[in-house]
Amino acid sequence: MTLKKAPLDTEIQNYDSIEFRKNAGGSIVVRKTGISATSGLINFVCGMMGPGCFSLAVSFKQAGLWGGFASVFIIGGLSLYSMHKIVNCSQFLSEKKGDQKLDYGEMAKSAMENSYGWAKKYGKIAKVVVNTCLLAFQLGVITVSMIFAVEHIIEIWQFIAGSPPPFSKIVLILMYFVPQMLFNLIGHIRIITFLSLCGNVIIFAAIALITQELLSHTWYPTWELPSITGVEGVSLAAGSLIYSFEGQAMVLPLENSLKHPQDMRGLTGVLSTAMNVVIVFYAFLGFFGYIAFGPDVRGSLTLNLPNSVLSVTVKGLLVLKVLLGNALQLFIIVQMLLPSLQAKVSENRKLIHKILPYALRLSLMLVSLSLALAVPNLTEIIPFVGITSGLLISLIIPSFLDCIVFLPVLKERGEKKNYYQKMITNIVIFVLGWLLLGSGLYSSIDDVINNNDS
Repeated sequence: MTLKKAPLDTEIQNYDSIEFRKNAGGSIVVRKTGISATSGLINFVCGMMGPGCFSLAVSFKQAGLWGGFASVFIIGGLSLYSMHKIVNCSQFLSEKKGDQKLDYGEMAKSAMENSYGWAKKYGKIAKVVVNTCLLAFQLGVITVSMIFAVEHIIEIWQFIAGSPPPFSKIVLILMYFVPQMLFNLIGHIRIITFLSLCGNVIIFAAIALITQELLSHTWYPTWELPSITGVEGVSLAAGSLIYSFEGQAMVLPLENSLKHPQDMRGLTGVLSTAMNVVIVFYAFLGFFGYIAFGPDVRGSLTLNLPNSVLSVTVKGLLVLKVLLGNALQLFIIVQMLLPSLQAKVSENRKLIHKILPYALRLSLMLVSLSLALAVPNLTEIIPFVGITSGLLISLIIPSFLDCIVFLPVLKERGEKKNYYQKMITNIVIFVLGWLLLGSGLYSSIDDVINNNDS
């Protein structure tokens, strides 16, 4: 990393309406080994295009055609706004320490330690809360992936054998867990990254097939589909959409890898451009997926594809993608938890240090397996994951941290208008987040209970 000195005349940088001036003694960051803005844009879009994008049509079914369409842009816009808050907070805090690269948990800790006097002692707690939410969400993603793979295995079996598999879904989840666990024992990031890249190729092939099917399918007349449903349906849809738009875990690692971190911000920056592309594409998949399959739309649009050699091949490739891609999801969690666990074990106990990573991977996978066995249905598990941990890290926590970081600065500078504007905006989003969490969690639990009863 090299530091590019600012010119002698004053340079101005903005952090979400807050102006910070750098004079001759200041500096801006230019990293030698960073990636370009274009590479960052591609990486972010690829990271958002996971199996969750195929579940968007269910959100339209839950919220209604136009309720779902509006929800995509509202939830997507709020997610983008919150991502900008995370980046602004991180860059402001990092600048104080000379381009210290912060992940989400470290940023939360630094935010508390550089804020009000009463907040300083809660830095470690803030880091634990954020990392716990990230852990829960990543485990939820792994759970969804397992159920996604098993439901596609059932479709493949029916096509090949001409009859349903002789095992229940619960048994199939247990059977699938064994090869998945073997892949997830891989600890080399280069191998995991290569497997993940192969999975991305599969995802885009499936998207191409789905798009062709949606555009050539006979559509339901829009007036025959409900325009908007009740509070319960909209809450479930919000959970599914938050799950699909959840990219907060990727934002700071991506920002830390950019050669010019400032490329992340702005209306035409990496973050806004990538999210705008994703929002429009999600709206397309959800809208046309719902009018194509109507009330019969399933937990994943790929499950609505007519069984043919081509579609079954794609489903098989998607199962392979999940099998390969889960290792990366687990790797992120292990990297988060392993250092603190290793620190508690004496260096002399070398055998335990060797076993610990594998034991941690197994334990985490067993947690995901338990959740998959408890809620083995995509239309139930996706809203549940999105409306709980997903909502916390995408809307609630960013609003809180934005206040903690910038309100003291605005108050000190005497910018009352910006101070109250930021405070009111964040309070509204914070309260909205908790209301969505409460109603969505109730709706998700009610949906699981009712489906189990039936």
